[in-house]
Amino acid sequence: MEMILNENDLVVGARFENGTIQDYVDEKKIYGLIRIEDSTANWFLFNKEESGEDLQKLYKKVLKEEHFIENDFGEEIVIFNKKGTQPFEAFINKIDEYLGDEMGSFI
Repeated sequence: MEMILNENDLVVGARFENGTIQDYVDEKKIYGLIRIEDSTANWFLFNKEESGEDLQKLYKKVLKEEHFIENDFGEEIVIFNKKGTQPFEAFINKIDEYLGDEMGSFI
């Protein structure tokens, strides 16, 4: 996975063999976008205790739509607005890999 950096050398996404992932694609910097081959989905990390008001509202809205949530020790990876043929699990696997690589770059 090749990390994408912004002008301040902060990780803001990544490229991988068959797609890309971005941390934020909205004005409020609440959710990101992941693309695998012909499929896309929006995603964000959510923690019931620590997430801000905008993220809390989005979470409640997403629960009413088609979505997938992977609970990762109290922090949830939330995927919504999926389009295309890739299953939710493929998105989760890439997001997990991305988050693991991103954390590894800080250590």
